[in-house]
Amino acid sequence: MSFSFGFSGDDIEEDVHNVPSTSNQNDATATTSNAPPPIPAQTHDLGELLATLPSKIAYNVFTTTSPNGRTARIPRRELFDVRLQIMAEDDGSSENPLSGLETTDLLPSIYEGGYKTWECSIDLVRLLLDRGPRKDLDDLVRVDHVIEMGCGTALPSLLLFQYAIANKLGMYFTLTDYNIDVLRLVTVPNLLLNWAASLDDATSQRVFGDDAENPLVGVSGFEDDTATTTTNITTSSSSSSSSAPQQGTEIEGGELHITPSLLTHFTAHLSSISLTPTLLSGSWTPLASLLPLIPSSPNLNTFLLASETIYSPSSLSAFTQAMAALLKRVKEGKALVAAKRVYFGVGGSVDGFREECSKVGCVAGEVEFEGLEMGGVRRAILEVQVC
Repeated sequence: MSFSFGFSGDDIEEDVHNVPSTSNQNDATATTSNAPPPIPAQTHDLGELLATLPSKIAYNVFTTTSPNGRTARIPRRELFDVRLQIMAEDDGSSENPLSGLETTDLLPSIYEGGYKTWECSIDLVRLLLDRGPRKDLDDLVRVDHVIEMGCGTALPSLLLFQYAIANKLGMYFTLTDYNIDVLRLVTVPNLLLNWAASLDDATSQRVFGDDAENPLVGVSGFEDDTATTTTNITTSSSSSSSSAPQQGTEIEGGELHITPSLLTHFTAHLSSISLTPTLLSGSWTPLASLLPLIPSSPNLNTFLLASETIYSPSSLSAFTQAMAALLKRVKEGKALVAAKRVYFGVGGSVDGFREECSKVGCVAGEVEFEGLEMGGVRRAILEVQVC
């Protein structure tokens, strides 16, 4: 049995008038109690996931503007293109190969919502545009390891990934999603798209050759200057902290043709700047299985991101324990967690998360940020540190 949070559309937009009924709450409880055993955590080789991509992928460009008027442009794979690949790969062995791409948002312990862009992940992007890991995006130079738990389309990480490539920052990126197919069909293609969007004309010429053009040149929110690497985030003179915030818009994109040469250049470029991705699927529990799979050392300054990971009591508990364990392994680290204040029908809440944080030796304080109440949906972003 599945349940929905009352969202619609390919990329989730919440209908604030559609509050789950009591029967939906009962369905959610029954679904959780009848869920299969969790999938064990495991890492995946980037090259092997890239090798499963088709000869071309379709994309759109997601844009969002922060309260201070900074705009990000983040390419992401089209969901219809994901559907096409799934149907092309279907050998008839699956009862519902499009599970997760139809009417349900979640199938506990089966599908955890990673194909869709969740509303609170956009809140994180907008916050990072204005403040970065600390005060602004330039503070990413102080970060050694970005972890996004429950990443899905990974918009917050993609923003930082763009910046790291443009500024040649050697660092670790760990992206986790419950479903390997989400990593394979959405997360990894999005990394490839945002890398291609970060290339300048000269590099694109070397990568794509004389017979093809890079359709993503100039799409990225950053550009690489020959003298210095600067952000290409435009600030409107009419924008200010009092301007009406924009959640985000989708711009028509195009198609990226994928060749063995393109994939080789992609992995070689990441290696040349010491940017190391770790891709991890499966459950956050038990911790003894999860923690050894994620790179860490005491001096690895860690910045952890998550959105919508506290939607139910069981997810809230598992996430909080994993987050705390990861932060306690390093001397310097913090987390930004974006969530709805209350998840009607499934039991998670910001108050419950703060209480759980206190139990595991962490403190969670709310970040003041404009636009978290727009649309009638009450949301919050919390900064979490070890006590």
